[in-house]
Amino acid sequence: MSKGTVLVTGANGYIAGSTIEALLDAGYSVRGTVRAKAKAHALLDALSRYGDKLEIVEVPDIAAPGAFDEAVKGNFLAYPSSNHAGG
Repeated sequence: MSKGTVLVTGANGYIAGSTIEALLDAGYSVRGTVRAKAKAHALLDALSRYGDKLEIVEVPDIAAPGAFDEAVKGNFLAYPSSNHAGG
């Protein structure tokens, strides 16, 4: 049984990949965001043993109004793994 779902932004990043694996190992489900789903294939392959406990949501333009609306549906904890300053 899952302890809940954690949202991890920038899921295909180096630090995020390790974080996601640790969260899955600890019993959480993870919803990860990426700018393009094609960039998540390596992550999904590496963590395929977790099955449907890992979900990927595409957010192509993180600065667009409502960009994360789909990603934040439901109850979850958030872990922003990337630090992108607007400018």
